[in-house]
Amino acid sequence: MHNESIDNPMWVLYPQVDSFVKQPKENLKLRLSVRNVVDKPLYFTKVEIVPSWIKGKKGIKQLNLKDYIAPGDSTFLTEFDLRLPSKPGFYKLKFGLETWIYNLYTADWKNCGVLWTSEWGPIQITPKPIYTAFVSYSSRKEDIPVVEEIIKLIEMWGFRTVRVGIDVFAEDPWKIPDDIKTHVDKYDAFIAIATPRDYIYQEKRFKTFAWLHIESTMAFDSKKPLLFIVDERIKPEGLLEFPKFPKIFYHPLRLNVLEQRLSIIMPSFRKWVSDKKKEEFMDSLIKAGLVVGGIWLLGKTMEEK
Repeated sequence: MHNESIDNPMWVLYPQVDSFVKQPKENLKLRLSVRNVVDKPLYFTKVEIVPSWIKGKKGIKQLNLKDYIAPGDSTFLTEFDLRLPSKPGFYKLKFGLETWIYNLYTADWKNCGVLWTSEWGPIQITPKPIYTAFVSYSSRKEDIPVVEEIIKLIEMWGFRTVRVGIDVFAEDPWKIPDDIKTHVDKYDAFIAIATPRDYIYQEKRFKTFAWLHIESTMAFDSKKPLLFIVDERIKPEGLLEFPKFPKIFYHPLRLNVLEQRLSIIMPSFRKWVSDKKKEEFMDSLIKAGLVVGGIWLLGKTMEEK
């Protein structure tokens, strides 16, 4: 990593971590080395580190190097032991070095201040173990962009997603329902992403695609942990009508709100998958206001922040 505070870089930083994939709240062990890329000696007295998950805060370590770094030479600087956040996602780090350069003409050291790098990473935080989830989704061109973004959020919570028509294919079109049932039975959980399809003018709401109801019925019959992620413009029909089937709502232009909602309910959904404790999951939905009735209040609260 070059320092980007000036037009011509003075040094290159080499961060090393024990792993780029971590579990929530794990410690990240980081080693920093630096190489001098200018034709004058350099010396460093302080290193600063800014984690993207701690807004407005940074870590600072004073350095006490035994010697300066000659042109072209490298040296180890220091180590950090960072506590990672509890929320899964991709995170980055930014580094600053208080840099001194030797002036050959005046025979003294000039303090250049703290020179900063660009953001470095990402560090991926994902819970373990990884579970498998059959995803019911719409494959229409206009739906795929939002579906892909939602699937990224799901996978960040430790799920390997499988979709018929993308990840697996049916060899015989006549056997698609049988193949879907086989895959629904095979995986740990079922997650449906309900995107709008047909518009109901009288009710000013949308229906969702028909296959969602078919696939979710198969999952219900197989007693799989179920989660419906529903566009808030959709009229609940079929299994979506019943409060006992867990669902959270989203708007395609405010997926950051969905990300917050998933961070609330996904730990207990994983618990449902691992321990078959559906009641804990439903309790977490009710406490978070993420069931029909409370969803609109929570959505409004989050969007106003």
